[in-house]
Amino acid sequence: MKCYHDTFALQLFLHLLYVNPHRATAELETLCRVLEENRNNTAKMLLMVCYNELPSHHKSCLMYLSIFPQGHIIMRADLLRRWVCEGLITKRSAGTSTLHDQAERIFDSLVTRGFICPGEISSAGKIKSFTLNSIVHDFIVTDVGFVDTSSRPELAHRFSINSGVAIQEEPLSESDSDPSGHGILTTIESLTESDQWQFLKVLDLRGCKGLQKKHLNSICKILLLKYLSLRNTDVAELPKDIEKLQCLQTLDIRQTAVRVLATKSVVLPMLKHLLAGKRDSPTPNNDSESDTDRFEESFAAVRLPRSIRRMEKLEVLSHVEVAHSDDLTDVGKLLRLRKLGVILQGKKEELELLFQQIEKLKGCLRSLSIQMDQHTKSEGELPSPPKNLQSLNIRSITGGLYPWIAGHDQLTKVTLSETGLGEEALRILGQLRILRCLRLRRKSYVESQLKFKKEEFKSLKSLVVEGSDITSITFETGAAPKMEMIFWSFVSMEIPSGLNRLPS
Repeated sequence: MKCYHDTFALQLFLHLLYVNPHRATAELETLCRVLEENRNNTAKMLLMVCYNELPSHHKSCLMYLSIFPQGHIIMRADLLRRWVCEGLITKRSAGTSTLHDQAERIFDSLVTRGFICPGEISSAGKIKSFTLNSIVHDFIVTDVGFVDTSSRPELAHRFSINSGVAIQEEPLSESDSDPSGHGILTTIESLTESDQWQFLKVLDLRGCKGLQKKHLNSICKILLLKYLSLRNTDVAELPKDIEKLQCLQTLDIRQTAVRVLATKSVVLPMLKHLLAGKRDSPTPNNDSESDTDRFEESFAAVRLPRSIRRMEKLEVLSHVEVAHSDDLTDVGKLLRLRKLGVILQGKKEELELLFQQIEKLKGCLRSLSIQMDQHTKSEGELPSPPKNLQSLNIRSITGGLYPWIAGHDQLTKVTLSETGLGEEALRILGQLRILRCLRLRRKSYVESQLKFKKEEFKSLKSLVVEGSDITSITFETGAAPKMEMIFWSFVSMEIPSGLNRLPS
């Protein structure tokens, strides 16, 4: 195949072969002949071939990306939730237990076929953000078409694709290009007078500043709304009328000052994702003895709603703060929960009660984050630990690593902070079969030397070490053979020993 120095076309062709390496010779010859005849349009011809091979629901998900401006950085997790809320994914295929799982599978398919350019990759190896090649963006906007391209690109991605809201009718003002999002506020005020306002399913106000009570009250009138993002806005309180959004599936209030939902008894029966929590910049701690410990990161979350038991469809509950132990008893009733992030007040009894509720979640839980607001020694045990747990984050729980972690065959990511663990815990972690990412944050490990022994950490690719306690890292021959990245913040250190023994 001749690509005429078209690197992107060559990549598409390789993706095409990767997806189906057993293509008939006649098919490949026909493809090469067509490409030869259209040598000035090779990439678009290959895109059309790749597109035509997609199942219909995969095509719709790809076309949805045309609502984002060219070059826009798109967050994978947010996109998957939007696909579901927009009704683009309504059925599960074999091997998927939820619509979110199906969305993950479709996204991976688009990556494999070369439509998506990965951006930020998580320490566990997952795509966190991505962009579209300009050729792909032009293709789905002009060659195929999916949404009304007359809509203003700087605003279109904030609304539903099929609501009929005519956001292109307002003249563009200088404020609309303001990254703080002030321009969107004027648009919202004008749209509330439209008959189509009530039919919105998706409203993404992430990063918009200046949202007032009147804007939030107007939003609470969108009774069919399924996706609402107020992330990184200056909203500090939700109106009581939020409970009118009975169709809401995703509520994203991360990086806001919201600490409680409108009322203790608010019920959003269709809610699947409650995303909350604000991580503040580290603040000086004058009592600290070392430079790396002078700054302590603060994290605040929304209060766990008293009525959480009535939100049975919840799949993601992260992060919530538990004010009363009794509130924890309802967590075990959320049998679809796959991600849980909680902040406890530091009582040993609360931690033990939480473990009791986790046992009731059976095999659905995949991600668990437990933070204590003060150091707590726990000897709690899980007779039936979550067998499908992939990510574990523990902060301020001392007393050693939980025995159930040893031999867990699904854990891929472990983050520890202020746990005061010793070498025995490191040996346990070293035996986790598919552990890809290990984060040892502030005061998680008490030994000064971090030693990776032979035959340990066989799948580890990413190591993050923070804090002043660890001054030496050593790798024996045969340890961590797949290591790709080491991030180490320190005050004083010895040069890591054994780096030449890492094959990667």
